[in-house]
Amino acid sequence: MAGLLQDRGWRQRWVLSYIFDYVIIIILIGGFSALDLAEPYNQPFSLDNDSLKYPYANPERISAKWCGVIACLFPLIFIIFWIMLVDGMFSHHKPPSNRSRIMSGPWQMNDRLWEINCGILGLGLSVAGAICVTGALKNSTGKPRPDIIARCIPRAGSRNPEWGLVTSEICTQTTHAILKDGFKSWPSGHASTAFAGLGYLSLFLAGKLHIMDNRGEVWKAFIVLVPLLAAALVSVSRIMDARHHPFDVLSGAVLGEFMAWVAYRQYFPPLTDPKKKGRAYPRRTWALDTQEVADQGPVEYSAALRMEEGRSTESLDSESRTGSRKRSPGHPGPVRASTYTDSSAMGTQSEFEMVAHVRQGTDPLPHRDPLPQRAPWGDGRASVDMGETRQQEEQQFGHGRLSPSNAGMHREG
Repeated sequence: MAGLLQDRGWRQRWVLSYIFDYVIIIILIGGFSALDLAEPYNQPFSLDNDSLKYPYANPERISAKWCGVIACLFPLIFIIFWIMLVDGMFSHHKPPSNRSRIMSGPWQMNDRLWEINCGILGLGLSVAGAICVTGALKNSTGKPRPDIIARCIPRAGSRNPEWGLVTSEICTQTTHAILKDGFKSWPSGHASTAFAGLGYLSLFLAGKLHIMDNRGEVWKAFIVLVPLLAAALVSVSRIMDARHHPFDVLSGAVLGEFMAWVAYRQYFPPLTDPKKKGRAYPRRTWALDTQEVADQGPVEYSAALRMEEGRSTESLDSESRTGSRKRSPGHPGPVRASTYTDSSAMGTQSEFEMVAHVRQGTDPLPHRDPLPQRAPWGDGRASVDMGETRQQEEQQFGHGRLSPSNAGMHREG
């Protein structure tokens, strides 16, 4: 009971740690709103500059509201749809034959809800960070848009000084919002927002489809590039409407894609590690005091985690009797079965249990075999699918991983 009470304490700290993430996103959105209301710096400009004489396009091809729908709402809906209905269909670890790959598959509902939480946090951080940084740069530079002269409506007879430029004081525009927005050319907000949202979606799909697994499936790469194409089209529309110079759009695209990468890596593993299948990182360990783990031990933490998942004691005892849960040598009670392929892979075993095993000096995964560095067949590339590796070894040698002595016997035969 004492262990379960302490369990509630670390769980509260864990929930609080992710509440801070949502608070940061709200603060960034609030900062952008404040920057949007502030008056930008107005750079002087030349009335003879042909790049500033474009007509004022009204209406725009893609308004700010539609940009938000395309870059924020659509990725949000798509991420939820993918996690709930599609995620796991392309896993090389096949689920049992009597289960559908959709919804059930290799991932359970708790896993999917956790993926949704991390997916939303990453998307929110990417877009909120991009628009906040973009707003700060717009106001600080005050670069004129290509249609600034049409917005300004200079007084009759206005001309450039002999040695100098004109300022916004010569403008007769009665709608202040139109003139104010005319000095927010760099960087492009549409481009940064589009690449922050759709670029994040592209990274999300690249991880879920594990496109860097050396299998060479081009159709997956094509799917990953579709959101980037949509972001590029949204950005190009700003040049077509003469709202931005090409350099402004390129700068916004780079900024948005950088924010997408930073946000994605806060919650998901790198794309260069495809064996993790693009699964979100487990719960943060800083919410747990390691001394609590040492005091309670792995058995009590296993019970706490099972209670968190809403699983009854009777069902757990039944699983233990049928042998569906694994016991670790030297442990007095059942330990959660793991789907880890190595000590850093995503799976159902909690990182808190892993810490407990380390503190106890026991092997957290006594039933697993060492991971191969190179496969003993084919072109020498290590297979991403560890389960497939084990099956091929058993078919080739008639048993599991070869020991040095067995390997020698095999070579002699």
